Amino acid sequence: MPDARAPSDPRSARLDGAIIGVVIVLALVTIAIVIVPGLPPGVVNPSLDLVINAVATVVTMSAAVLGWTRYREGGEPAAAFQAAAFLVLATVNGIAVLLVVTGLDRQAGMTVDSPLEAPVYTSMLARTSAAALLVVGGIASLSVKRVPRGLALLAGSAAVTLVLIAVFQKDSGWLPPLWTIGAAQPPQGAPVAAWPHSSPTALGAATQALGAALFLWAAALSRRLYRRDGHVGDGYLAVGLVFAAFSEVQPSLYPGAYAGLVTSGDLLRLVFDVVLLVGLQAQVAAHLADLRLANEAMARSREADAEHAALEERARLSRELHDGLAQDLWVAKLKTRRLTAQTDLGLEARTLAGELSAAIDAGLADAQQAVAAMRLPGEPAGTFSELMARCVDEFADRFGLRAEFSCEQPLPPLSARAQAEALRIAREALSNASRHADATLVRVRAGMEAGRFVIVVGDNGRGFDPGAVSRSAFGLASMRERAALIGGELRIDSRPHDGTRISLSVPVVGAAVPVVAGSR
Repeated sequence: MPDARAPSDPRSARLDGAIIGVVIVLALVTIAIVIVPGLPPGVVNPSLDLVINAVATVVTMSAAVLGWTRYREGGEPAAAFQAAAFLVLATVNGIAVLLVVTGLDRQAGMTVDSPLEAPVYTSMLARTSAAALLVVGGIASLSVKRVPRGLALLAGSAAVTLVLIAVFQKDSGWLPPLWTIGAAQPPQGAPVAAWPHSSPTALGAATQALGAALFLWAAALSRRLYRRDGHVGDGYLAVGLVFAAFSEVQPSLYPGAYAGLVTSGDLLRLVFDVVLLVGLQAQVAAHLADLRLANEAMARSREADAEHAALEERARLSRELHDGLAQDLWVAKLKTRRLTAQTDLGLEARTLAGELSAAIDAGLADAQQAVAAMRLPGEPAGTFSELMARCVDEFADRFGLRAEFSCEQPLPPLSARAQAEALRIAREALSNASRHADATLVRVRAGMEAGRFVIVVGDNGRGFDPGAVSRSAFGLASMRERAALIGGELRIDSRPHDGTRISLSVPVVGAAVPVVAGSR
């Protein structure tokens, strides 16, 4: 299956460079161990050996948990096999740590002074099995094959490992030797090269070669998965598996399965664990970043859905007002005209008919303004600034006042909800100027101040004391509630005999409906 990522991808190029660099360095180190006389491939250091095994247990168990989580979330075949492979390694490493801590390592044949074949078989089998599982998982993932029984794979791998450990420990006399081991035990801290000569048997060498080949194969598959899917954990795993492969091929006088013995292979496995740990951290960070992006996308989607629903509701109400209430008011206006045209009406009836006609005119004007306010910016009513200008003109014509509107260039994007509420607040302020302020001049300005969208309605009326007005007064309370709905702030500046100035300030955020500025 071809790689989905282009070869020129910088991240893929960096990964290839890292793998090539690691291969070159480890190849040179391996050659040096073989040809340089007296270069010890390991030392006796029980504390360091215990730390290495403990770190390996924690890291591989964490990798198993993360792999299983990835499999449960996305069903990735490679993740299921990675979880099984690292669980096998964690099981073997954890048992080794437990035996050393409890002092049962000698009884289990893990000490160099009384070595048995069981620890060597257990260690090699675990590493070879883990490498094979990683290879199978990589092939399955690249072939886009599903793993229908991931839990059975995970539990079965761990169960088989435990059973084989028990079988090896019960009777290892029938096992063919993988290593010929010298009888003398060196002092603590002595280099391995000072010990009586020991070497792998043909079967042991073949097993090591098989493990190394499988780890390199798994590294190549992890590289391809990284290039295809971009999971940062696969990139780190590819590099780490190269260290694991060389930990199988570097010769040592004693296999690292014995307690207290730290060989070059053990150190390479420690480096593998460190690389894997860094990869786990990077993978978790990548998952968190993806989660944040997904949450942000969901939030934007919810906002868009809510905005769309609000726009549809506005359009529906606008049609109902236009086709229902407004038409009924027009019919009532026509009926009133016919009534006032009657010659036999008395003076009181004509007065009441005139008042009724004025009330109908006011209701009709309110309905028309409501329809205009609820129309979408893309509809024939025009842009927000045009709606605001028309609202001011209609106010001036209706109440016979001088009204001026100015709009600074350019206006910021504003959501449809914010446009509607801002227009309603401005209309309420204009209405208050006519009904309560006895104003002769009203000025309306829209623009930007300190990065916020602002509408200011000012009049030259008689003014009032804002502190003496109850906050529950319907008009002012309504304006404050509308401002709060769109995250805005409403400010009322007024003094007796000095006019009133009402300011609406709205934070500017990205909106689905743009506002095109206009001026008048």
